[in-house]
Amino acid sequence: MARSDFAWVNFDQDFNSSNEIVTRTFAIEGHPTGTGYLLIQVQDVELPGHRILINDQDLPDFDIPSHPHPPDDTDFRQWVTWMDRIPPSFLRQGQNSITIGRRSANFGSGRFRDRLTSVPASKDFFRVANVAIHWREPG
Repeated sequence: MARSDFAWVNFDQDFNSSNEIVTRTFAIEGHPTGTGYLLIQVQDVELPGHRILINDQDLPDFDIPSHPHPPDDTDFRQWVTWMDRIPPSFLRQGQNSITIGRRSANFGSGRFRDRLTSVPASKDFFRVANVAIHWREPG
């Protein structure tokens, strides 16, 4: 029977035009199998398209969606928690890394360049508190 495990990664980080990419590491003692997921706590995300990498592999789809808020809501700096899927083989035994980047960040290969050009990404400043990364291991 498989068992579940998780790592708690503290970011406590503001993302802005001078701080676009942040990487943290975490360890996995066992052998992760199958699909995992992460829970991320974010605040004040106004634009979609920010990205998350696990061990330098870009997670599919939207990683950090914009936070919907009512038009009359003057304080939309509320903390929200989002879940994202981690495909099989992204996690490995030993040291792992998680990288979060603003949608305008350049990760060298250009894969993080702003693909949504209608609103400048430089206008979106947001905060990440913590990320919980979950996986399964053989039992």
